Amino acid sequence: MTLKELEIGKTAVVSSVGGEGALRQHFLDMGLIPGAEVTLVKYAPMGDPMELQIHGYELTLRLDDAGQIGIGKPYIREKREEKPHGKHPGPHPGLGEGGKYHVKADEHPLPEGECLSFALAGNQNCGKTTLFNQLTGANQHVGNFPGVTVDRKDGIIRDHAGTLVTDLPGIYSMSPYSSEELVTRQFLMEDRPKGIINIVDATNIERNLYLTMQLMELDVPMVLALNMMDEVRDNGGAILVNEMERMLGIPVIPISAARNEGIAELVDHALHVARYQERPGRTDFCDSGDHGGALHRCLHGIMHLIEDHAVRAGIPVRFAASKLVEGDGLIRESLHLSKNEDEMVEHIILQMEEERGLDRSAAMADMRFAFIRKVCEETVIKPRESREHVRSQRMDRILTGKYTALPAFVAIMGAVFWLTFNVIGAWLSNALEMVIGWLTQLADQALASAGVNEVLHSLVIDGIFNGVGSVLSFLPVIVTLFFFLSLLEDSGYM
Repeated sequence: MTLKELEIGKTAVVSSVGGEGALRQHFLDMGLIPGAEVTLVKYAPMGDPMELQIHGYELTLRLDDAGQIGIGKPYIREKREEKPHGKHPGPHPGLGEGGKYHVKADEHPLPEGECLSFALAGNQNCGKTTLFNQLTGANQHVGNFPGVTVDRKDGIIRDHAGTLVTDLPGIYSMSPYSSEELVTRQFLMEDRPKGIINIVDATNIERNLYLTMQLMELDVPMVLALNMMDEVRDNGGAILVNEMERMLGIPVIPISAARNEGIAELVDHALHVARYQERPGRTDFCDSGDHGGALHRCLHGIMHLIEDHAVRAGIPVRFAASKLVEGDGLIRESLHLSKNEDEMVEHIILQMEEERGLDRSAAMADMRFAFIRKVCEETVIKPRESREHVRSQRMDRILTGKYTALPAFVAIMGAVFWLTFNVIGAWLSNALEMVIGWLTQLADQALASAGVNEVLHSLVIDGIFNGVGSVLSFLPVIVTLFFFLSLLEDSGYM
């Protein structure tokens, strides 16, 4: 049985993950790993895609992709009561300058005057662009990454000359599945920024921390910005920031980019870790006691074997070992392993697969999600369901319901076109035509009074004013239409 056949409201355990290469790795990075519980929430109005709940977050998957995910026997999942946490948020900061976890011995200060470059990385829709605007203001430059059509935005942190922040594309993992992920990885490994600002959505932290763990493996000075903390607080939730810092080994700063809360503290921490090159306190997330320590021994064995190659290639050893286990061909080529070393790596991985009972990529994904689950259990106090989410679900029942979605879509688009062509757009077009007509009349009188040649007079009045004016009269209609379409897109409806 496949995930495609699961009924709404039913839960099943993932038994196998199909697909090949980058596509299969993409499934695993999304959390579709053997042993994970997945619940079907609903289908889109046309029956594709489907909305799932897995690892505590919502995931959208196309039916063709769902057909490649094997599942066990479906069942009705019982609601589980959240256990009282028994802990309360303490004073902050914990890590970084002035914090109790700050270790002076880890400092390796950069030379005075060296530019502090930062990579701003995070998942899509986590508030990254809002934070970038708060950090840089109007000091931005928009361009493209070399060789691709992916936008690149650079900016200087406000009131901090000698800094540069690059807004990287929103991605979910460091596996090269899309051009955005490839661009991000190339930038981090080749341009080598002095620090990373990793922004995560605090309301969806289980999904966001997967990328955080991979960024930490790069061993680059890094701060974690918990965005949308205002929403978490307003709905009765909390995150034990100091405890999370202790478990991750990097500064964690609660912020609200939309409200400009915590930005100054974030900048202070980012500048400090970059200037003094304070690297993450941990890059190793495998547990020597987990499933007999099979993956732990595998990773550390490969790290010892490839360490000299990784140093020569300028690739962090832990990151290189993780990617070799996942079967990343680009990293394997960059390391230039000998035939014997290549075979030894493969033997180590095969032994791990036999002991672990999972294939290499699934074992790595399972290890990361197990660590995330442990962090969230220790540090996250779940908020109650927000009023906004309740309201959104009520609207979704109508706007995306099985029988009401298409009539609602026809009604909404009909209203958009009626307002565009008969009300707002038509009124603006008429107003613009009146203005153009008035300007044409003034120009006609001025040219006639000046005794301008008839040919030139006709060119200006008939060619420029009447010709261009007739085209401009359509502009208000087009602007109005795109305005309504952008509203529908920003609201998440389209």
